[in-house]
Amino acid sequence: MDGKPEEPKPGAVLAEAAQLVFLDPRKLHFFRHGDALRLTHEGDRTCLKVNVLRAFPLSEPARYLSVRDAENKELGIIVEPTELDPGNLRLVKEDLERRYLVPVIRRIVNIKERFGTVEWEVETHRGKSRFTTRDLRENVVRPSRGRYILTDVDGNRYDVPELSALDAQSQEWLLRHL
Repeated sequence: MDGKPEEPKPGAVLAEAAQLVFLDPRKLHFFRHGDALRLTHEGDRTCLKVNVLRAFPLSEPARYLSVRDAENKELGIIVEPTELDPGNLRLVKEDLERRYLVPVIRRIVNIKERFGTVEWEVETHRGKSRFTTRDLRENVVRPSRGRYILTDVDGNRYDVPELSALDAQSQEWLLRHL
């Protein structure tokens, strides 16, 4: 053995793709229990907590939804969500809206540092918001020049699409706390 990784055997990639499970929308029944989205797959099982994610969020946001259990194991793919009955489709859309909602920060009203955390009071495109961040080096992403995405302690994201669009005080506060 020369220490090189083994090349995949012919058909190995195909075998991996064959493990994809496509869910029949007619056999899926989503329901809410508190904040948790639950799923009963007719004739198979019930999952007490599921998450729905877009498999291709940019190119196919309305199709190919990945349904995952509480351990993030994929249960299967819903190819065409519009085939769900109206009640199930509504619950899935609500879950997707909540997951992919990223408020855009328009102004920073106030910032307070406390015991290794930063408490933010901001105005977003959806109104006023308060959130707390910890360890900004790990919870701020800069996907492009002048753009910042902050992640709070609950995993919610807040977007600053263009630093220069903020007022001078907001820019100063943001840069001081990064």
